[in-house]
Amino acid sequence: MKWFQRIGIRSKLLGIVAVMLLGLGAVFLWIFNSRVKSTAHNEMLSQASRIVDTAESVRLGMEDKWKSEVFTQEILADFASKGETEKVLATVPIVTAWTAVMRRAQEGGYEFKTPKFNPRNPANEPDAVESEALKLFAAEPDRKSYSVVDKEKNAVRYFRPIRLTSECMLCHGDPKTSKELWNNDDGLDPTGYHMENLAVGDLHGAYEVTQSLDASNSAAKAAVFNGALVIAGALAVCCVILAWLLNYSLIKPLLKCTDAFARLVSGDLRTKLDVTSEDEVGRLQAGVNALTDRMRGMILKMQHTSQELNQVSGGLSETAVRVEGAASNTSLRSNTVAAAAEQMNVAMQSMGQSLRQVGTSVQSVTSATSRISANAESVAKNSSEAVTITKQASSLAADGSERIRELGIATAGVGKIVDLIEDIAGQTNLLALNATIESSRAGEAGRGFAVVATEVQQLARRTSDATTGIRDEIESIQRIAERVVASIKSIEEVSQLVTNKADEISMSAAEQEQAIQTVVGQLSEIANNTEAVSAGVEQSVSAAQEVAEKIAEVSTIATETSREVNATKQAGGEIQRVGGEFNQLLTEFSV
Repeated sequence: MKWFQRIGIRSKLLGIVAVMLLGLGAVFLWIFNSRVKSTAHNEMLSQASRIVDTAESVRLGMEDKWKSEVFTQEILADFASKGETEKVLATVPIVTAWTAVMRRAQEGGYEFKTPKFNPRNPANEPDAVESEALKLFAAEPDRKSYSVVDKEKNAVRYFRPIRLTSECMLCHGDPKTSKELWNNDDGLDPTGYHMENLAVGDLHGAYEVTQSLDASNSAAKAAVFNGALVIAGALAVCCVILAWLLNYSLIKPLLKCTDAFARLVSGDLRTKLDVTSEDEVGRLQAGVNALTDRMRGMILKMQHTSQELNQVSGGLSETAVRVEGAASNTSLRSNTVAAAAEQMNVAMQSMGQSLRQVGTSVQSVTSATSRISANAESVAKNSSEAVTITKQASSLAADGSERIRELGIATAGVGKIVDLIEDIAGQTNLLALNATIESSRAGEAGRGFAVVATEVQQLARRTSDATTGIRDEIESIQRIAERVVASIKSIEEVSQLVTNKADEISMSAAEQEQAIQTVVGQLSEIANNTEAVSAGVEQSVSAAQEVAEKIAEVSTIATETSREVNATKQAGGEIQRVGGEFNQLLTEFSV
């Protein structure tokens, strides 16, 4: 069917309509031919019936003559005795009837015959069609006629039964009456044939009129030919009118629609068709215009969206650069904070060593005091040693106080760095929020960047949470340092008191026992305070380690932020590339 698809729609429609009209014409001609043949057939049957009616009229006329005794049995016997067979036959009604009809057969264009089983005249021997008609009449006594179209002879054959009457019994009746009627004992009739012993009403053959269909077929062919000429002329006129109508109402509008679609395919969206009708073609033209308008609107909207996408991708790149700078700054400052935390850790370890020395000195003072209590004689010597030891304790306490002050200064510096980290985290959060807003404006193209912006915002939030933990640890260190400073002040006061007491011991031995007891109590308190300060220092060391860990986490977060920002920059570059390709495609359309 590919050849059919290559044919134009005009040729298709004209061909289809022509085939349909030819088909209708052929059907009409076939019906017309059948009607002509049927009319001719009926006319032939009517003519045959009239011919047989004529024969019957002649036969009935002859029977009336017999009834009127124009012809009698005696006259017939006289003809027979004289051997005048022709005269005998001339008085027989049926013979007179077929003789009269056969005289006009050639002029009437028909053949006449009286077929019969076992006829006296061999010319009336029935053929197959005549035998079928005779059998039908014998089986159906009430049947009046029978007709058939003999295709071999191309003729219509009409039959009517011949029934015997009382006049027929003279020749076809009981053979026993031949002596009485025809003066012979052989059962012969006047013509010399055996009498058949038939009765009134028995079938005695049939009238047959055969008419050729050659003339009617020729007339039918001529009529069909004339009809075909008329139909061909009408078909030609219809095709011309149809071609004009198709060209005006269908082909030209379709060609315009095809041209409009070709322009649409080439990217020209400025085409607008004139709607010339309200039928299917008009609706097609209106649909093409609607499609063009809709595509023009879509292209304009896509161009506007492409411009916005380029703007968003540019802003996205700028935001990524700012976020990357902030992340780098965060990483640098976190390294600074880590160094400060390391210094604080070293200072705290040094302070712990000093406190351990203080504890050792306190133990020495306690031992000396015990010896003073055991040996009163060496009070002066022990008092001098006590003064020396307390001075050393005071010096160590002063050194510990100085370390604690350095720790306070370091923690204050860490607090400033934490404030700076919180500031950077806040800026990062704002930048991530701006990036989220820009990606939402970009729509479907900025969805990937929105995910990256959300990850950056979560990293900023984690940075803020980490700095909050660092701040809490620093405040804890500051509180512990304050407690250490207070303890060291107590140590200094006790050391001063011990010095004073030692001076008093050297001046007054009487008060030695009481002073020794006082020193023992003070030394116990110093030992307790020293243990508390040592525990606080250990806590400070742990806090400093936690600060270092938090700062390391901040550095890790800053590194992740930088990596995510790089991914964001790549996504922005991809968006710009896609936007450029999109703009390149849109330039192919003319709106």
